[in-house]
Amino acid sequence: MAFTYVLTNDIGKVRFLIGDNIAADAFLADDEITYLLTLHPNVRSASVEACKAIAARMSREADKSIGDLSLSYSQRATAYLTLAKELQASAAGVISAYCGGISISDKLAVEADTDRVPPRFSTGMMSDSGSDEVE
Repeated sequence: MAFTYVLTNDIGKVRFLIGDNIAADAFLADDEITYLLTLHPNVRSASVEACKAIAARMSREADKSIGDLSLSYSQRATAYLTLAKELQASAAGVISAYCGGISISDKLAVEADTDRVPPRFSTGMMSDSGSDEVE
């Protein structure tokens, strides 16, 4: 299983967000993270799916107890599902709103954009400049 952990690439960023950054105890291979990155638009969304994949893997394992020693895979699965929800909530907060028309220079730049779809309504659209005016 290939394992890399460098924060300058997306695989490393996913590993950082999900806590899968110890080579000897890795949950996902680089190829699996690369696959998730091809399916999802950004690192946070891929991290959500990585947490779900780890939780699914953990849920296949049974909790075990031998004397005082116990392994609770179900708790680990629940923890990864909780992390997935937290990452999903923070990914939703990444979207930023745009409010146009506040800045004069921004308004002029939008109006000068030749690729912009013209507005359906505009100032003076009801005036008929070609007809005879009644005095």
